[in-house]
Amino acid sequence: MKVGVVGLGAIGSLFFNRVLHHINPKNVARSKADRANQVYALVKDSQVPHLKKVAILDQLRHPILEVPTDVSPNADAFRTDFDQEGRSLDVLLVTVKSTDTYEVAARLKAGSAISKHSLLISLQNGLGNVKILKDVLETDNVLHGVTYMGGVSVSPGTVIQGGDGMTTIQNAEHLSDSVQDTLGRFCQLLAASGIQTQLVPSNDLQSVVWTKLMVNAGINPLGAILNVPNKRVVAGADNLAVVEAIVNEAAAVAKAQGISLILNNATPLEFTVAAAEATGANFCSMCLDIQRHKPTEIGSINDMIVYYGQQAGVPTPHNAFLTSIVKALERSKTNTPMSSSTGQSIS
Repeated sequence: MKVGVVGLGAIGSLFFNRVLHHINPKNVARSKADRANQVYALVKDSQVPHLKKVAILDQLRHPILEVPTDVSPNADAFRTDFDQEGRSLDVLLVTVKSTDTYEVAARLKAGSAISKHSLLISLQNGLGNVKILKDVLETDNVLHGVTYMGGVSVSPGTVIQGGDGMTTIQNAEHLSDSVQDTLGRFCQLLAASGIQTQLVPSNDLQSVVWTKLMVNAGINPLGAILNVPNKRVVAGADNLAVVEAIVNEAAAVAKAQGISLILNNATPLEFTVAAAEATGANFCSMCLDIQRHKPTEIGSINDMIVYYGQQAGVPTPHNAFLTSIVKALERSKTNTPMSSSTGQSIS
């Protein structure tokens, strides 16, 4: 099986590194019989000189795992273009920021990394990414995934591990038998690589997606505004009041659409606080984007809650307010046009 990862940020690096470590931890030459599984990272030219090894670190920056990638065969796992020399991927994990989804889809369409038989899995924050991939690539072979793994990117291929939670992927029961078989084998590879994985029926997917959306909406914008790690987002009565207002609005919008959140008998606030504390030392991606003067994913998270709230007639003033604050902060840091809602439904 040929697996690709596009986007070596925190999530992409966690998945790529674990799979590569499972396949070839010592970077040794292998016979054809031993190469049943191969993993590739689609990276930028500027990243290649820094990819001498890939690593997952603990909070003290001690290595949990390291894999040398300075020479072949592991060095061949990095592709600087989207042309696989006629060898299309069986599965491609899309882990880029939602602001980059359209550009990545266009590059995939122009290259040969994927074919009509390839399966794409979006492990991205927010809503709208799956629809963009389907529309640009003109394929139905795109599934939505949600992961509670977390980390902080140090450099491409090196990540400090935060949470080590479950990864949930939409089942492929609506797709061909061959794609379903590919998905099953891919999940087995993830499990063998130490990644907790489960499949959920497509009918249950919205519950998973909206639960994660609620958590991201509750943590990310306040973390970005306050410039604090996750555990401090939910510290103190004032912070908790803001988080509670945000997640309650998200839950109300989900309910209006007939979507049941998976809260395990907790309130929206309790569930979000638990998620924040489980990744307490992490600075959320939105906070890091502001620190690095990069566009944020606010348009795919809180702004989407506002959009769907408008469609359902559910007021979302707190999400709208935080969206405006983050957009203003983003603009002041990046000197680029403010992000906005895509106004697209997910599929």
